[in-house]
Amino acid sequence: MSSHRSVPSSIGDAIAGRLAGLGTGVREIVEQAAVLGETFDLPALIASSDADLAVTLAAVDSAEGVGLIRAVQGSDVEFSFVHALTREAVVARMAASRLRILHARAAKALEGRADPSVIPRLANHYLLAHVLGYHEQALRYAQEAARIAEHSLAYEDAASWYERAASLPELSRAERAGMQLRSAANHVRAGDFARARGMYEDISSSEDPMVRLEAAIGYEDANWRPGLADSKAADLLASALESCGLDAGDPRYVRALGSFGRALAFAGETARARDVSSLAIDYARTGDDPAVLLHALETSLWHGLTPEMCEHQLDRSTELSRMALSRRDYEALGSAAHFRALASYQAGRPEDLAAAAADMQRAGQTCGQPFFSFVGACAHGGLAYLRGDFEGAERWAEMAVRTGGLLGSDTTEGSYGVQMFMIRRETGALKRFSGFVDGSETFAGRWLPGLLALYTELDCERGMTRALNQLLSRNLGERTEAARWPMELMFMVEAALALENREAVHTLRPFVARYQGKNVMAGQFVAIFGSADRYLGRIAALSGEIDAAEAYFSSALEMDRRMGSVVHVAETLARRAEFALAHGSTGPAAQWAAQARAIAEPIGQTRVIDLLDVLVAADGPDGLTEREVEVLRLLAEGLSNRAIGERLYISSNTAANHVRSILLKTGAANRTQAAMYAADHELLG
Repeated sequence: MSSHRSVPSSIGDAIAGRLAGLGTGVREIVEQAAVLGETFDLPALIASSDADLAVTLAAVDSAEGVGLIRAVQGSDVEFSFVHALTREAVVARMAASRLRILHARAAKALEGRADPSVIPRLANHYLLAHVLGYHEQALRYAQEAARIAEHSLAYEDAASWYERAASLPELSRAERAGMQLRSAANHVRAGDFARARGMYEDISSSEDPMVRLEAAIGYEDANWRPGLADSKAADLLASALESCGLDAGDPRYVRALGSFGRALAFAGETARARDVSSLAIDYARTGDDPAVLLHALETSLWHGLTPEMCEHQLDRSTELSRMALSRRDYEALGSAAHFRALASYQAGRPEDLAAAAADMQRAGQTCGQPFFSFVGACAHGGLAYLRGDFEGAERWAEMAVRTGGLLGSDTTEGSYGVQMFMIRRETGALKRFSGFVDGSETFAGRWLPGLLALYTELDCERGMTRALNQLLSRNLGERTEAARWPMELMFMVEAALALENREAVHTLRPFVARYQGKNVMAGQFVAIFGSADRYLGRIAALSGEIDAAEAYFSSALEMDRRMGSVVHVAETLARRAEFALAHGSTGPAAQWAAQARAIAEPIGQTRVIDLLDVLVAADGPDGLTEREVEVLRLLAEGLSNRAIGERLYISSNTAANHVRSILLKTGAANRTQAAMYAADHELLG
């Protein structure tokens, strides 16, 4: 299967000169050796040569003597050309007709061997000699070579063998379509989804309705894995289903219906997708083909992981996992485990998450498909992140992006960017970018939720306000089924809470409430936010709902601990301490802050440590922190929040937060009373 490179003329001329000096008989035997391969064995050369034994052996000695070939060390029968270019120069100077004849001789010489490793060589020789009447052998050995490659997880090789078989002119249309479909399926397994989609689209123009149906199913399979949100797959399947003439009793119809349901989900028709998938499952359960039910369950999972559906989808993915394991179908197991991991995290079921992660690793190792290696790396990176192993999470993210690079033109760099943002905001690595943004950046050509998140982490009040207002002007209700929605929602909520923008918080609260009692995550463990109840607790606190806030924080802490999410336990404790301190509960606040610090400091969770530093109690009266005493002094001088922020190198929003905390702790009704408090307690400097 080696491809011929262009041999420099100087090398070709030099080799031609050596061959010419050896005579025609030797040259012909060297040519046969070159056709056998860069490395060849004497028995094959002797069997394929039309010269007698003594002449063949003498020719080998002559070729070795002039430096064209050499004996393979440690072998009595194997020889190799001294350089790949040497062999290619010999092949390049042969006429096409002679090449075909020599390939046929090589094939016949190898055909009697019982060694299965010669099958790919036989396939190659017969494919190149098929016009001499070897069509049947070319087709048979090409298919055998493809099956061997599939068994060895060499999917690119398998795709190539099927594609070469499909090029045989003697094939019927049905045979050619079968070879092309198998080639495209192996491109999917190899992760070259774009190539596979192109092939399936070409095949879908067939006059045979069954071929069109198979091509449409295949196209959808190559479309969902990279997460392409378009209607092309749904359109192909709708047309193929309409013209196939099959009914619900036919397994092929049920398979196509299941694929159609998933295609509708990626086309944005979520409600219809769920109806179609449920129908496919019902049909599959009434049949007697477990593979059809397996496919129907698998295709039903990819309808978006909404809070209302996660328990239901978890049950389906668990059933699919059991079926896939019992059938040793590791491709189906990979899909089931991936979705089961997502659903179990959202539902807060750590045992299911651990089982899914183990199944995902098993599937990735066994089926050898880059896609499952990619999602597995994302999942393991997410679990490392939850443990507070930020270096490990970064290594997994880098592994995921490298593996994702094998997926052809369907890249995964966007996921990597978000993963690194989530890691670096916890470690404080984003601070170095504070001098590069001021909130005036243009939004054109940028992913606005991501820019908003950066503004929030850098405490850029101007940018937060602009970006949040822009996002809130959109129809949020139309975004709730999108894969990115949980991440976009959390970024908006974080900004609204940081700004204490009550109107924005009021707008966003119903969307967050959908996740009550659940964890929030976007993508394939790309952006993990922990318990939604932590956010609901902060929202309730801002709204003055003290009892509700306390209940939410308690629920969030229980969830984070149950999931073993060290990162989120630390954040929830810190937010709970912030809430308690703001309402005068200094004792519990100090206790929770100490617990949070004990977790955050060993893992380098700078984001939480910075929050705790603001809360640390100083020697000031009424539990005022050192920073709050500084703010109070400036407030007493008559400075505005903006001026205080400029003086202390903090944002005006942070200054406002300190002022509110001061008013609560001191019992002052306004800034004037706070200034009087400072004077009474001799805090003016």
